[in-house]
Amino acid sequence: MRWPPAALRAAFVRAAWRLSAWFALVFYGADALTALHPLRLRVHFDGELAIPYWPAAYPLYLSVFALPFVLLWLAHDADDVRRWERRMAWAIGLAGLLFLLLPTQPGYAPADAGAWAGWARFTQAAAGRHNLLPSLHVALSLITVRAAWPNAAPLPRALLGAWFAGLVVSVLLTHQHHVADVFAGLLLGGWRWRR
Repeated sequence: MRWPPAALRAAFVRAAWRLSAWFALVFYGADALTALHPLRLRVHFDGELAIPYWPAAYPLYLSVFALPFVLLWLAHDADDVRRWERRMAWAIGLAGLLFLLLPTQPGYAPADAGAWAGWARFTQAAAGRHNLLPSLHVALSLITVRAAWPNAAPLPRALLGAWFAGLVVSVLLTHQHHVADVFAGLLLGGWRWRR
């Protein structure tokens, strides 16, 4: 495995800082504004509430923070990183508008995470309470996987595909999102890529 070129590393670090700041502003800003009023839309079906709560999925859920680092090895050059950054920034901005227009909250009852309680507390602290639809977890993961995909060999592609599938399932098993949130995240990530 080659060490990423300096220009690519520098572009990735700059993109990571800018995206982190933009995400914090939009995601937590929208959540704070939404908390100021009582309107909440129901986006789940009763049948979804039977999805099992599986706290052991928290490590996979939180592995979303590691996913962008695959670009250091699978991006072709710094231009690939900059294109990825633009797509991510647009998706975050559009999701922020939807969070404000469609404020929701989870329909799941609180559950005991047992041995995974620390993971659950960290997730609850990091996740917004009303920023559910679309799932940025899903949208940003899809954009990242698609950015890495063209330069990946068959085995890394299989691993990326499995990782992405696991991330999508983990948002449901940790009761962080409902099915509608996942589909909206897939649409946002797919649309943002085509644009």
